[in-house]
Amino acid sequence: MRPRIEVAPCKFCRRRFARREHLLRHERTHTREKPFHCRCGKSFTRRDLLSRHLKREGDSSGHGEAGNYSGLLLVDNNNNTTETTHLESELDGSTNTESTHSLQQGDLSNQSIFPAHVVGQIQDSEDMHVSRSMLPPPDTSHSFLEENLEDLNILWGSIDTSFPLEGLGFGLANDLISLPGLDISGLTPSRVSGQSIDTSSHQAVADSPPSDDDASLSNFQLPSLPRNDDNSQDVESALQHFESSRPNSSREHEPHCPWRISNEDYQSILKQIDHVRPNLPNSFTVPSKYVFCRYIEGFFTGSHGHLPFLHISSLSIANLSPPLIFAIVAMGAQYRFERERAVRFYKASRSLIDHHISLYTQSNSLYTPRSHVESMDSTEKTHFEVLQAQIILTTLGTWGNHDLLHDTLGIASQMSLYLRDSGLLLRDCHSNDGSWSTWIQEEGQRRTKFIAYMICNIQTILYNMPPKILNSEVSSLYLPWPEELWRASSASEWKSLRSKWPHCVSFGNGYSQLFHNNPIHQNNSSLSSFGNLVLIHGLFQNIYLAWEASFCMPVSPEDNQSSSLPVEFLTRFHTALRRWQKSWERSTDPSITPSSPKGPLGFNATAIFRIACIRLHFNLGPHRGLETGDPVAIASAFCNAPRPAQTPQIYHAILQSIHALSIPVRLGVEYVARTQTLTWSTIHSLSNLECALFLCKWLEKLASRPTDIHRDTLRLLRIINSVLREADMAPPSDRACEFGAEQLRRMGATLVRLLSEILNGGHVFEMMQVFRDSLRTYATLLENDLDFDTTE
Repeated sequence: MRPRIEVAPCKFCRRRFARREHLLRHERTHTREKPFHCRCGKSFTRRDLLSRHLKREGDSSGHGEAGNYSGLLLVDNNNNTTETTHLESELDGSTNTESTHSLQQGDLSNQSIFPAHVVGQIQDSEDMHVSRSMLPPPDTSHSFLEENLEDLNILWGSIDTSFPLEGLGFGLANDLISLPGLDISGLTPSRVSGQSIDTSSHQAVADSPPSDDDASLSNFQLPSLPRNDDNSQDVESALQHFESSRPNSSREHEPHCPWRISNEDYQSILKQIDHVRPNLPNSFTVPSKYVFCRYIEGFFTGSHGHLPFLHISSLSIANLSPPLIFAIVAMGAQYRFERERAVRFYKASRSLIDHHISLYTQSNSLYTPRSHVESMDSTEKTHFEVLQAQIILTTLGTWGNHDLLHDTLGIASQMSLYLRDSGLLLRDCHSNDGSWSTWIQEEGQRRTKFIAYMICNIQTILYNMPPKILNSEVSSLYLPWPEELWRASSASEWKSLRSKWPHCVSFGNGYSQLFHNNPIHQNNSSLSSFGNLVLIHGLFQNIYLAWEASFCMPVSPEDNQSSSLPVEFLTRFHTALRRWQKSWERSTDPSITPSSPKGPLGFNATAIFRIACIRLHFNLGPHRGLETGDPVAIASAFCNAPRPAQTPQIYHAILQSIHALSIPVRLGVEYVARTQTLTWSTIHSLSNLECALFLCKWLEKLASRPTDIHRDTLRLLRIINSVLREADMAPPSDRACEFGAEQLRRMGATLVRLLSEILNGGHVFEMMQVFRDSLRTYATLLENDLDFDTTE
């Protein structure tokens, strides 16, 4: 292993990079220096941009590199200009082409998928830099393999076999919501850091960064995650975090561990339980101290990262109220696969919550606004802990035992009513002069309110129910602070970190800035991954409500089964999603794996982002029947779902869906199913479900008019086939590279079957089994229909 060389931070913004070349390239974004020149007079910030310019111009007089590196550039004289198409507009413009064989990253508004000429000249061999006259007669099987590798390089780049993937969830940073570029310039492969880069699709874009107000769908690119450390360091930190969450590992650096309950703490908990025993179910029995420890550990090592409203460094389980203790234990039992006990503790917590609400409703103190209270007294502390217990139970019932679903929906309604009538959504405190304990109190309340808002949104996504808490109701709340600050273990550590984030943005301001050209990040500060997760939930909610508002609008004349949102709305939300991507990239703690030391919130945000991209073009929510919990009924609903409207703007959602399903294929379907599904968040499973259904319905749409498939669509179909071929699931007739109606329908059925295989492993929550069984049944129905049509 080569020694690590310390690289100084950027002298303009103090950002750090792993390599000096990354730093130099980043600093040119500040200085606007363009050291790579063409003899025609144009200048570029990077050599690969100059290379692309030269390839476009070919042997035109007056063009050529004006430096000492012209001998490194290989230009194909046969590169012809092709007609610009809708897919080129979506994909072209700013490809980072510095490396053919590396997963690459760049500015999220600028990174593309593959060069435009690759789209137009599918069968060309330009990327090999060899004249066709020098090639032997074509061999069909060999060229077929090359095409497959080309398509997979577009999705994945090259996998470094020396790079350990274990413990990383679903791969590298770039795998989340961005795709690597494809280099055809012949430059030496090298990894690219996640700094801002200029585009080269058009010279005007290369000369200046695109405006955030630019609503052109051609500028809506896929983002990449900034990388301040080497890949090996990311792996090492993730594995260290994984090891440190185990009960037998050394935790000298973290003196406080919530599941280590002393005998005194256990006796204190027993006294609290004795006090509320008349309100517990008659069959309830108190578990031993070690059972408590096991389940509390299950909660904090499994669920807490997704619901981070408890401050671990200052937390004492014995000081929590019984409803919250039982809710924590219930979720912990679920994560220990002791589901019957999870239901038992769920019902115990639910009984105490009902008693608390009944008691304080009668005394008229629960739903009385308390905005005049400066500090949180013991009564308000109890109210918030009951609210936190409701959040945990709602999460458990939403994803867990289907028998709890209706009760869970009632808890969510109860929770939103309390937040609304108590005035808590209208009150938030933000002071730079408070103490650590005061800040913990304020931040804990803020996080609790936002998590309640998001779990209600999750129910909207999952069960197509109207959101119980609207964006407008949380607009005055400040967005949560970064996880690094929240996890500070002492007042001195918190104080030293606090100076790094002097500003705090409210949800209303942050959300509105997604639709304007005003910077979301001020004074070199950035939003937390939690803040970005809240904002993408807000975008999804507006998309959902827009579809509800358009329910009575006329459908598309071309297809009486589908419609689309107004063009103005699509344009505005494409811009908003693009700006959200920028915010996500600049996040202070953009976790790239579910087991990242920075927490899984940034990872979860990518799943909501993909769902929002799909729902912007295809309202799949009312056509799934997931609330039934019956795989046969759900599969039938899938069959009866409409098909998406075929528009050029849909390409971005299609690419996102293809890439989402390709990641487990790259790692290995069996490997993912057997080892990764326990750390794969539930919202990612739901996101992949929507991706598979969306692609299947899109392929059905194409199958209804297979003769109308044009070059853009053909390129996407080839990429899908390459993914299926890599998974050894491609239909046998795909070698003809012809996509007839039967072939397209079979591809859709195979995609559904692929995801069912990915979900074939063990899961914490029962809903994942419902997803798997429903997909299997749906795939069988599709395959049976195909076989029946073939025999006729």
